[in-house]
Amino acid sequence: MGNEERLLELLKNSRLPVTGNTLAEKLGVSRQMVVQYVATLRARGHRIFSSPKGYQMMKYTDHIQKLVAVKHSEEDIYKELHAIVKAGGKVVDVIVEHPIYGELRGILDIETEEDVVKFIGRLKTSNASPLLELSGGVHLHTLEAKDVVTMAKVIDAIKEYLI
Repeated sequence: MGNEERLLELLKNSRLPVTGNTLAEKLGVSRQMVVQYVATLRARGHRIFSSPKGYQMMKYTDHIQKLVAVKHSEEDIYKELHAIVKAGGKVVDVIVEHPIYGELRGILDIETEEDVVKFIGRLKTSNASPLLELSGGVHLHTLEAKDVVTMAKVIDAIKEYLI
């Protein structure tokens, strides 16, 4: 079994995301080789996504998802994300429309208060601008919840940002 297949098995057998460094260590290769293996596996049709937590196989879920359009400033990111997770939701991604590149998507995978705090910390320490800065605060989120009632609570929790 080659390293690409071993990487695929590691991801399939993990319920949680696996960092690139962990994969590199387990495979005995560099972090850059892991990036190349993932690219090759994606090109072969394997649904692998990356988030700040690591790599993970796309799993089909019985949870419901909803795409919502919102608008707010950078200062309100914490408040928005916190409201979503407090209501029982998960923020799968953020999407903005760029005039040159089209749709830009960032995988967030935020479902706990700890995830929110870590994300805000990375945003502050990285000196990177959040994607909403590219679109005047307008952006989309794919939200996930365990059922319709929970999704309704999530939507109600962020109603001030909905457009």
